[in-house]
Amino acid sequence: MSITTSNGRTIVDFEVKSLHGSPALGASVLKFSVEYSIPANENDNVFFHKTLAKVYVGTENSFLGVAVPEQPITFKPNANHQKSGLLYEIILSKKSLEEVEKLRSGKNINFRIDISGEYHDDYNQLCVSESIRYESSQDEWIKALKSMGFKGSIIFELPMDIDPTDDVKTALDVIKKAEEHLYYGKYDDVVAKCRIALDSIISDWGEIGSVRSSVKTNRKGMTKQQRFFHVIDQIVHFTHLAHHTDEDGEYISFTRSEAVFVLGSTISAISSYTENKI
Repeated sequence: MSITTSNGRTIVDFEVKSLHGSPALGASVLKFSVEYSIPANENDNVFFHKTLAKVYVGTENSFLGVAVPEQPITFKPNANHQKSGLLYEIILSKKSLEEVEKLRSGKNINFRIDISGEYHDDYNQLCVSESIRYESSQDEWIKALKSMGFKGSIIFELPMDIDPTDDVKTALDVIKKAEEHLYYGKYDDVVAKCRIALDSIISDWGEIGSVRSSVKTNRKGMTKQQRFFHVIDQIVHFTHLAHHTDEDGEYISFTRSEAVFVLGSTISAISSYTENKI
């Protein structure tokens, strides 16, 4: 992408080289590493400054926000060729990142970055804008998410002053693998791991056998606790479809929203189980 003068001379070229992220208080920072190159030309009294970058994401170019340069800079040619890098930083809420993840759906993610600013020469003072396209690979984007501390909207509260039992340790190890699958968009694997995590705790919790019997014989008379165990049991039943065929012999795939629901429910179940075991 080039910013040019009215007579076609290049003031500065921009190219996005990479992206990464970092945490912020109550938010995240997404950083685009932009390489700029200014051709040698000491005769033109021109410069380009006061830049901002509007960032769009996805194939539909959904507006994400405005990125600002890490420091003010004026791009002005001189007798020597100039080449360096600059970060454009955008503050994103957790909700914004969740929406990007829905658009990405476990694949690469495309960005359009419109860099705008003021262009000056001996005769003109104009506002100009040019676009750069950048495709972030799945691995690069996931690394950025982890650097930002993004874990979606799932909250897992496990008391830190206890030594987890073996069944809880097993469930936690499996949940970590399920979260990794969610990053990579492997939604069937997320649900399958949740089934394993639930199986590690459910047999010792809440007399599931008697609850299943009560559902058939005295559904309306079930206590709140029995109904709670029944809900957990239904999640276990739902996850059985992962990597198994249904009654018609068909394999069932899960969507992102379904995987998030199952993962969140499983984490909540493990948290409740842990509290009851303290």
